[in-house]
Amino acid sequence: MLNVDVRDVAKAHVLAMTAPGASNKRILLVSGLITPQLVANVIRKHFPELRDRVSEGSPDQIYPKGVDPTGWDVSGSHEIFGKDWGYRDLVESVTDTVRDILSQEKQWESKKH
Repeated sequence: MLNVDVRDVAKAHVLAMTAPGASNKRILLVSGLITPQLVANVIRKHFPELRDRVSEGSPDQIYPKGVDPTGWDVSGSHEIFGKDWGYRDLVESVTDTVRDILSQEKQWESKKH
């Protein structure tokens, strides 16, 4: 239920090889919470043309019943990687992914004909 964009993970791996403070450290990479409902909410908001393909679910119930997420401390990543380090948020991760999927879908459709 914790989210981090794969591009941020890749960048962290590269930085970890060059940042002196990263040696022998475990660095928590978390940009925020992710649940199926949050993903559905983002897709339905930013891609209205997909509303018939993405179930609405329960937009106000972000977590499944009985789930109470705790906080996380990512200050270590900011300390080690510097003031310019930051994470892509869930909206950017999901919208970029959906755009890529739609692009691939168009290519697949064009090859069918």
